[in-house]
Amino acid sequence: MNQTLKNILTGPLQVDEQSLRPEASLEDAGLDSLAIAELDLLLAEHGVTLGADRLTSVTTVGALDQLVDEHLAGK
Repeated sequence: MNQTLKNILTGPLQVDEQSLRPEASLEDAGLDSLAIAELDLLLAEHGVTLGADRLTSVTTVGALDQLVDEHLAGK
């Protein structure tokens, strides 16, 4: 998992590291719509500008990780 994403999820968003399995849904990991909006802002602070629309289009932790990695690879 991308370290920046992991640090944001387990730090400010207080997601339990054990729930960060690739197959886990974002909801099961504890990310509701408010947390997704906050995640978008926190990622932007780290240079990862995805937008809430793209973030809400993914449904699993693994897909979220892949989205962040793809963005970083395209920089």
